[in-house]
Amino acid sequence: MDVTDDASVREAVQGIVRKAGPVQILVNNAGYALTGALEETSIEEARQQFETNFFGVLRVTNAVLPGMRQAGYGRIVNISSVVGFMPAPYMGIYAASKHAVEGYTWTLDHEVREFGVRAVLVEPAYTKSNISQNEKTAQTALKEYAGQRQRTREAVQKGIKHGDEPLLVAEAVCLAVTVKTPRLRYPVGKGVFLSRLRRFAPASVFDRGIRKESRLA
Repeated sequence: MDVTDDASVREAVQGIVRKAGPVQILVNNAGYALTGALEETSIEEARQQFETNFFGVLRVTNAVLPGMRQAGYGRIVNISSVVGFMPAPYMGIYAASKHAVEGYTWTLDHEVREFGVRAVLVEPAYTKSNISQNEKTAQTALKEYAGQRQRTREAVQKGIKHGDEPLLVAEAVCLAVTVKTPRLRYPVGKGVFLSRLRRFAPASVFDRGIRKESRLA
């Protein structure tokens, strides 16, 4: 399905229901990365990012929720990221979309729990995947950001190359959909350390770590 298109989502879900009955488990994983400084990013580019990464989650979830409520059971797993709870220099709109998914999922879980439905988050860190091949780049490139943008991009590519295995994400999803009483958040791999660091480290220490990891001046 095309998660940015109402008709496509509706037809896909209806087709599944006709063949297999109401959807009991939904994993929202569609998304892409948009790179560029925030000042370089146009409103239209940001809107397209949110249309896939956030509104796609909302659109597909709303399509399956009536069946889950009627059945009295459902499990919704939204693939977030560690940048759903921390900054991502030169991927700011991507981070904003994941922050939105985090707030949405947390709220949704409270709203649907009385119907036997739970909504949870899986939060990977750098993962060996093709996300960098599928990323989009802001069309405006300001010379003032060129040096930092390139250093950060190199750091991200290195992080992906040496990232966690995708199997760890799959295992987290499997746990999230099968455990009797799920947690709200399932950080994955190096994301476990980052999640704890974000919660317990002094803000100044965490801030320095972000700048060092991103190779910012």
